[in-house]
Amino acid sequence: MSFRVVAPLAAPLVLLAGLLQTACHREGDATDLYVQALTASTLPASPTNAVADDPAAAALGQRLFFDKHLSVDGTIACVSCHDPAHGFSDPRAFSVGVRGQTGARHAMPVTAVAFQSFLLWDGRADSVWAQPIKAIENPKEMDLTRVELARVVATRYGEAYEAVFGALPKLDALPDRGKPGMEAWDALPADVREDIDEVAANVGKALEAYERQLTCADTKFDRWTRGEASLTDREERGAEAFVEHHCNRCHSGPAFSDGKFHDIALPSSDPGRSAGRTLLLADDFNGAGLNSDDPIAGEAKLASVSSETATVGAFRTASLRGVGQRTFFGHASHRSTLRGFIEDVYHGRHGGRDATVGRRDPLLRGVNVPHHELDEIVAFLHTLDCPPVAPALIAH
Repeated sequence: MSFRVVAPLAAPLVLLAGLLQTACHREGDATDLYVQALTASTLPASPTNAVADDPAAAALGQRLFFDKHLSVDGTIACVSCHDPAHGFSDPRAFSVGVRGQTGARHAMPVTAVAFQSFLLWDGRADSVWAQPIKAIENPKEMDLTRVELARVVATRYGEAYEAVFGALPKLDALPDRGKPGMEAWDALPADVREDIDEVAANVGKALEAYERQLTCADTKFDRWTRGEASLTDREERGAEAFVEHHCNRCHSGPAFSDGKFHDIALPSSDPGRSAGRTLLLADDFNGAGLNSDDPIAGEAKLASVSSETATVGAFRTASLRGVGQRTFFGHASHRSTLRGFIEDVYHGRHGGRDATVGRRDPLLRGVNVPHHELDEIVAFLHTLDCPPVAPALIAH
């Protein structure tokens, strides 16, 4: 797995542009969107995280990612639900947290998360660093409070932490457990709570620095754009079909995801983005908060959230990098085959959809992939399979 996305060479780009112009002559913008996925050469900035590209922070984040001490009973780490052997995704339909509890949504993979503007299916995190804090604190996932997290950091990572972030706060007089909503936490002085919040935010920032390296960039598709590999006829036909049938309306950009929220009418009573948006705006760790390294940039991103429409039942577009290596598809693991999931989305085979939740996104109107082209699209998507993970990224 590559540390960065490499800019493609011109010849394959021209070849693909010509191929796709034939396929999508009725929708001129589609080719431009597709070329955008080919020409990304660097990771986007993470303005609210000053150490996002700091190697020392990434090294600390890697150790934290694999450490089960970040869960209350020492049984769950980030890697428990984001397994490198499965493209940093969970091969189970629903992840299992502490005390054997299961979640209500399938865990999203962390490959290519650096390209996403919002994290989790409902986008209740507006940065990669804010997302893991939610998993660490979630009673059904890792159930570690902020006070306990600060103690783990001080005990196990004190020197590495202080080398990146500066001195840790004093922890001697703190309660055993403490986070917002707990009486022991609310009784603490405001400046003490702020110090502990800063440690939690910095744990997230170190984890982001590590996860930004998980780009899944050196796929067959990427090698082809650099002129280092050839696509089969079947894969090229799949690329044509992918654009001709407007898959790239939502699956665009270097992660093959527009980062937006769409209701694709899968059977669910989950409110999705409508609830996630409320949680995001109230989040202690959003980009406009005290622990943001650029609150002005954070405020600008949040300003766009208030203008979103049709958010009920909408979920974030998943990245297609590594999609063919996953075991389940959809926020509630609706299907266990990629072909079946595509068929559901395009042919409306959704079962008993709760009519009170959301409305099918207008972007899907008139979209109909012929059955004989489904396998060709799947063949193309397999060109985005992630290569084996570099040992340096999993050693800890």
